[in-house]
Amino acid sequence: MLLHTFSPKLSPLVEYLEALTAPADLDRLVELLSAVEITREDLGTSVSFKDDCYARNRVALTDWVELVTLCWKPGQRSCIHDHRGAACAFRVIEGSGTEQRYELNKAGNVTPTTARPIPEDTICAAYDADIHEVVNTSDTDLITLHIYTPPLEDWNKYERCD
Repeated sequence: MLLHTFSPKLSPLVEYLEALTAPADLDRLVELLSAVEITREDLGTSVSFKDDCYARNRVALTDWVELVTLCWKPGQRSCIHDHRGAACAFRVIEGSGTEQRYELNKAGNVTPTTARPIPEDTICAAYDADIHEVVNTSDTDLITLHIYTPPLEDWNKYERCD
């Protein structure tokens, strides 16, 4: 079920997602996100920002998938989290940021492992147990398009231990 207007360029992706009868294959999601040119304008009414934290704007939801546009102002970040029971693929539509990966230690805290820049058109994919955070480290807006399969209902949040 679509909740926002969007460009017809996204139709192949949305049609695939709406036809799912089981969780999507993560490699297929990466392939679909790679195959289409997407701009801020293509995401239509799902591009909406907040002042106090990044905005999570749901585009579509079915039993097997959730499509979400995330809008980040400079300096905004996610919490350190996993995707508990859901795989995620996302593409950077506009702007750039950093994805910081973490490793869980025996005390239940996390320590940073790898950080990588995520410039425009970068695609990231993570399974449910992967722990990360996304940060808009630039001085411009960051827009990312996320696909969770199955829909992200909950996640674990972690405290950093350096």
